[in-house]
Amino acid sequence: MKATMKATMKTSMKTSMMDPTDNDGTDESVDEGVEADAVLADRIAGSIVGLAIGDALGYPHEFRTVAQVRREIGPAGLVDFVALKDRRFSRPIIVGTDHPPGTFTDDTQMSLAVAEALIVCGSEPDRDALMTEMAHRFVEWYFSDDNDRSPGAATGAACTALRDGTSWRDSGVKDSKGCGANMRVAPIGLYFDDLDTVADVARRCASITHGHPCGTEGAAAAAVCVALALRGASPPDIHAEVARRISGRAMALEALWSRIPWLLDRAPGEVLVALEDNPAGLGESWVAEEAIAAAMYCFWRHPDDFHACVVEAANTDGDSDSIACIAGSIVGARVGLAGLPPHLVSRVEKSKHLHDVAQRLAAARDRPR
Repeated sequence: MKATMKATMKTSMKTSMMDPTDNDGTDESVDEGVEADAVLADRIAGSIVGLAIGDALGYPHEFRTVAQVRREIGPAGLVDFVALKDRRFSRPIIVGTDHPPGTFTDDTQMSLAVAEALIVCGSEPDRDALMTEMAHRFVEWYFSDDNDRSPGAATGAACTALRDGTSWRDSGVKDSKGCGANMRVAPIGLYFDDLDTVADVARRCASITHGHPCGTEGAAAAAVCVALALRGASPPDIHAEVARRISGRAMALEALWSRIPWLLDRAPGEVLVALEDNPAGLGESWVAEEAIAAAMYCFWRHPDDFHACVVEAANTDGDSDSIACIAGSIVGARVGLAGLPPHLVSRVEKSKHLHDVAQRLAAARDRPR
């Protein structure tokens, strides 16, 4: 776990123990380094674009049941983008703006805010500067016209407190453990090499809005999942590492996380349901521990098939956009941009901007830290 990202990439691509200098005097280690950079950049883009695709795919499904969507859209559910108020939906009656197919939610908007903060000052050794920048970007977004996608109450309360002068250290809603914290931390897992740093920064990021241990640990778990998927780690290895890191920190999260391996053969209709309906399942993901557990469940079942992973995550009775956003960030980091369906990549909201942010994030992470 201590190896740097570039070293991991180079090792995975090395096919022989031949002399690194070929017959024409070219240093093959230079070529390997360039190739490793390209693979890394592709995987970072896969995660950033992937989380937005998952988010946009799940957005119209939120507050609608699997049964309703299958009845009104088709037996496979949502497998492509549809408008938030698609005329085929009979309910619920959603007030406000009707967003077109491919529109993402506050999950992606806040993830981009985190990414931009990292690009600006992620290399600063003073974590206070980074958290202050993140908090500033959250407030800037929350009180802008872009905030028209109904973020959670804890995020709203925290952003209001921040605007009114509260420090990021005190702005988080103490007992809140909504998934509004762990759905935005993927860029942290993409930016830092060291897993201790990934977990620490994710916890701090979460605490800006959510103060419950499940909120902060759920964020650490999500970011570590992305960081390990970026290295090509297997789902069992990712699960084990996260289990080790959250041990003793959040009992509800630990309990759900430990169930995942035993539920992989069970259908989502049995697993991703309210705990009241199936106490042995993973819940509907309205809270942090359920959201990251559900995303890991979907990723583990489809670690190399982006579309299958996010479709399964998006077609649930619960917080479908957040599950698919988190799952998309993890599987996207593993398969890279090349592994994402082109017809979704080209049609997701602000596709060009997502690519630009990913490119700048990849370049920024190479700075000395």
